[in-house]
Amino acid sequence: MEFPPYRVPLPAFEDATGGTGVVATGLLLRRLEGVKRVLMVGAHPDDESTTLLTVLARSLGAQTAYLSLTRGDGGQNLIGPELWEGLGVIRTGELEAARRIDGGEQFFTRAFDFGFSKSAEETLSVWPQEQVLADMLAVIRDFRPQVVISVWSGTPSDGHGHHQAAGQLALEAFRERGSGVDPRTGLVWPVWSASKFYLSERRRFFSTDADVDEGVREVVTFPAGDIDPLLGRSPAQISGASRSRHRSQNMGTAQPLGPRSAGTVFVEGTVEAGDGLFAGIDTTLAGVIAGLAEEDREEAFGHLDEYLSAVADARHFFGVDLDATASHLLAAISSMRRLETLGYRCRLSAESLREGCPPSTNRNFLATVRDKLSLTTRAYMAAAGIVVDVRASSPLLVPGSSVQVTVTLWNGSEKALDGVTAPLNLPPNWGTVLSVEGGIVEGRVPPGGLAFFTWTVRLPDSAEPSRVYYLREPRGTGSYSWEDSTSRNPPGKPRNRAPVDGFVTFTPEGSGVPVHVSRPWRYVGVDRARGEFAKPVLVVPGITVAVSPDALVWPQTRDGVAQLSVVVATENEDGASGEVEMIPPQGWNVSPRIREFDLAAAGSRRSQSFELRPTSEPAVGRHTLEVVARSDGREYRETLDLIDYEHIERTPLYARSDVSLSVIPVEVDPGLRVGYVMGSGDSGPEAIRQLGVEVEVLDGEQILTGDFARFDAIVLGVRAYETREEVRSANAQLLDYARSGGTVINQYNQYRFSGGGFAPYRLFIDRPAARVSDESAPVTLIEPDAPIFTTPNRITQADFDGWVQERGLYFASEWGDEFTPVIELNDPGEPARRGALLVAAVGEGVYVYAALSFFRQWSERVPGAYRLFANLISLDGYEWEEFRGRLRRKSHER
Repeated sequence: MEFPPYRVPLPAFEDATGGTGVVATGLLLRRLEGVKRVLMVGAHPDDESTTLLTVLARSLGAQTAYLSLTRGDGGQNLIGPELWEGLGVIRTGELEAARRIDGGEQFFTRAFDFGFSKSAEETLSVWPQEQVLADMLAVIRDFRPQVVISVWSGTPSDGHGHHQAAGQLALEAFRERGSGVDPRTGLVWPVWSASKFYLSERRRFFSTDADVDEGVREVVTFPAGDIDPLLGRSPAQISGASRSRHRSQNMGTAQPLGPRSAGTVFVEGTVEAGDGLFAGIDTTLAGVIAGLAEEDREEAFGHLDEYLSAVADARHFFGVDLDATASHLLAAISSMRRLETLGYRCRLSAESLREGCPPSTNRNFLATVRDKLSLTTRAYMAAAGIVVDVRASSPLLVPGSSVQVTVTLWNGSEKALDGVTAPLNLPPNWGTVLSVEGGIVEGRVPPGGLAFFTWTVRLPDSAEPSRVYYLREPRGTGSYSWEDSTSRNPPGKPRNRAPVDGFVTFTPEGSGVPVHVSRPWRYVGVDRARGEFAKPVLVVPGITVAVSPDALVWPQTRDGVAQLSVVVATENEDGASGEVEMIPPQGWNVSPRIREFDLAAAGSRRSQSFELRPTSEPAVGRHTLEVVARSDGREYRETLDLIDYEHIERTPLYARSDVSLSVIPVEVDPGLRVGYVMGSGDSGPEAIRQLGVEVEVLDGEQILTGDFARFDAIVLGVRAYETREEVRSANAQLLDYARSGGTVINQYNQYRFSGGGFAPYRLFIDRPAARVSDESAPVTLIEPDAPIFTTPNRITQADFDGWVQERGLYFASEWGDEFTPVIELNDPGEPARRGALLVAAVGEGVYVYAALSFFRQWSERVPGAYRLFANLISLDGYEWEEFRGRLRRKSHER
């Protein structure tokens, strides 16, 4: 039986080993002769030690990967408004970008980052522990590491409950010796058994002595400050660039000069610790062959000797004669192909099991051969100067459309390439026809030649829009849900594979060695300011519908109407026409109910205005306003948000185009005017605007002028002091505004705020900062008759029902007597905390430090959060000082 040759996958977006030339060739040569594989495990994006990953991958030539149990969905976002799934998409892209720099692969489990947790027990009560562990075992089985390094110790010293859980699960996964079912084939594979388990060395400095001493026997340290002759920088510098990809988390990092180190602490293993990370582990290719059936071993060793000899010759000529290096690498490819054929003889089947071919040995043998075949082929192409590219003529496609896809083969080598073919690999029911071919004569591309094959690809009307696999199904509280894996939908990987690949085959002249590679399609464009850029090609719905605002809070006693804007967009080449309808819930009226649209061409957008009003006093609660576009007999009910930052891959995020309508019993003082200063990004302005308050978002120039007198209150968005230089510069003007009778509401900030002395009086935030992560933790109103709880809304315990993710974060731990704490709360088993909401008179005005997580409650339209914030922006310095006077009199009477 003949098996098709393995087609080496080339990445759509290059890393340092992409492209051609000395650097790419040299980095790949470091990986050809041995088998060294290391898996690092952590809880979140940015947990990983990029320095250690860089040393292992770039300097030592090990194959490395980072397994992040979550995608960081529950964190904060420094670069935009996205939270939850949107933030998870961003942080997934940031991990991919980081790995392209430090040289590792990236994996995930289905665990969802539901926000800060204070214990492993809480975390594992939310995550589906068995499923997450099964995902980890699947990654271990597929990646086959000899060494597992846990970032976290699994003890309370790790802090975050996700960290503790990740440390515990990492060790459990390492110790697992059972069997599992490969979801792609349904076959039972023995779970891969790694040999050593290490702890990231940095945990030594955060753990108690008991945490460190128990079971720890050896520290392995790697120099990270030596300049790499290929890259011209040290691993520590490359690591800094990698870590700086985590832009959404404010992780910009220096690229330091001079000595640095990275290390690990040995915990346990099936072999002794020894004097190195791989001590006691057979990292030779011969060790992989040793487990084959006896009748195959002799032939396999012969092919392996040929391979190693060819690689040694390639290394000998490297830096002297790159063409000679390429020739020897071509010979190495030939030897690997013969090993691949040998591996197919022992492919897992009922027959091969009877013939005594151990499944685990066979699987590891074939996987290792394909790894080396991939690396050797990429090294050969880099040395020879051969480039394959696959480009689509448009970045956004719709079902039923056509697109030109060009496969280009640039032969920068000294030999002609014969037998050149370049078909496309397409999903079922997609059609293609070769429309143009050039630069090739009778299947030959001469040295220096550029061949191209342009295909017209037709998408069927049934083509599925591009969706990241883990967002296809609704998620649970603690995890994503996904279907079984396929080659294009591989759970554990950051995202789906592209649906279209160019399959390129060629044989260098006189070699008799065919080279088989594939590359995913992509779109390449030119921006006149930034130059060339690349984006993934996405299939999107023919029509998308976006409503602004997509969520509406309606004070129950509010009069008047709400203005809604519906934007209908299309990427259809011929445009689209039809109607858009708003279907209101009972007790509401929309005017007009239906509007027509006519979009001329791809990229067209049309905004339509609607008015929403209640027909009577609306019922308190949540209602749904449906929005649907109709065209050519089809209905469209989805909003498309293209998450597109220049440091990550563009990714589509879909949501229903409905409007969530929340009716809340909330009052606001009439005529209020609020100035809002954005920080790292939140939905505060729209939330306050929906209360019926006039809101103006202040730009940098307005902040610096300090002309705040026209506002009743100034609200500072989350982390404004961390992210806005203008806010720090204008702090004196903000305090002067308060002294003149204004109200300043400062939402949570971090240490730059407390350390900078920006508050009007003493205010200090501990490291680590106090927070209450239990969103249902009881809240005590210390001063229930304070204006903050009475005017214009009477706040009670019920207003803290239904909060999401957490109560608050970065609480003040110490403050001057001028501040009055007004609430008290705590996580279970912890002391009561009073630094979440502090109010102080400043001259004739008032200053509030509000560390409650209003920004999370706004996005979920939590009624009590709106009612409390309405009171904050209504605070009056005179009323507050009068209340403080009553407190002082009560104190004297006691």
